[in-house]
Amino acid sequence: MVNGTGTAGAAAKERLRFDNLEQHLLLKNGNYLYKVPFRGGLAVLKVYEGSRTWLEYAMKTCGNVLVCNQTSFMPRARRRTELDCLKLWRDAGFRVFGTYDDVEVEGIDPTLWALYEYVPRPKLIDLLGRKEVSLEQRLALWRGFLPVWHRRHALAIERREPRFVHENGDLKHVMVLEDGSYLQFDFEMVFRSRSRVKEFVAREILSFLKSLGKTVGEHDLDAFMAETVRSYPDRELLRHTHAFAFANPNPILRLARAIDYRIKPRAQKPFSKYNVARRLAQALGGS
Repeated sequence: MVNGTGTAGAAAKERLRFDNLEQHLLLKNGNYLYKVPFRGGLAVLKVYEGSRTWLEYAMKTCGNVLVCNQTSFMPRARRRTELDCLKLWRDAGFRVFGTYDDVEVEGIDPTLWALYEYVPRPKLIDLLGRKEVSLEQRLALWRGFLPVWHRRHALAIERREPRFVHENGDLKHVMVLEDGSYLQFDFEMVFRSRSRVKEFVAREILSFLKSLGKTVGEHDLDAFMAETVRSYPDRELLRHTHAFAFANPNPILRLARAIDYRIKPRAQKPFSKYNVARRLAQALGGS
């Protein structure tokens, strides 16, 4: 069954066997994603134990937990986190991948994989990057996403729920469905602190706007920034991105970002989080 609604009572799970998974390889990105035949169609088998060594997993986990206030990078932990977030987002009315919970896959540790619905739809990053499509059409796509985006941010802050914040916020993690709705994905890691949710939301906004700038380019970004200011329902939250980048109340973080901005070459790039924050603040003006 799809949408994570559980198994069919005490019924035995359907057993899946794939003698040659490599022929179904869809993507290898630290995980292994396989596009597999399933019930007359297709599904995506995600195996969370990827190409990294256990030392690499452990080192990344230390950085996540001790420095970044994020969850573990270990394979089983990433699977648990992702399935947990899928249920949370789905229950809140956001479109995410459905899951098939009533199956078993032979030969793979059940704590290391999940089976997801296959959704052959374009990503928002691809659609907004098509310069042959008119600017107004691309702005309309972005305009449609903004209320969905904001509703999630508002829920995160209202409930003090960091799992509603996309840790890896990027246009490539949003699909546009046939009915015009937006499917979001990639929830392997999340932030942990319930007292820093507004900060995490500001970080995510800047992450998406960085991705937006790189996608639409310098020539069109002003129009997309203006649309963001016009159609994102909470301008105060947009303004908070500048405070996140330049005026964090934590003096250690504020100093670290000031040093980062001054000495790292990537911080001076047109679409760094700092320059995107400045550009958004300019677009907001006195509004």
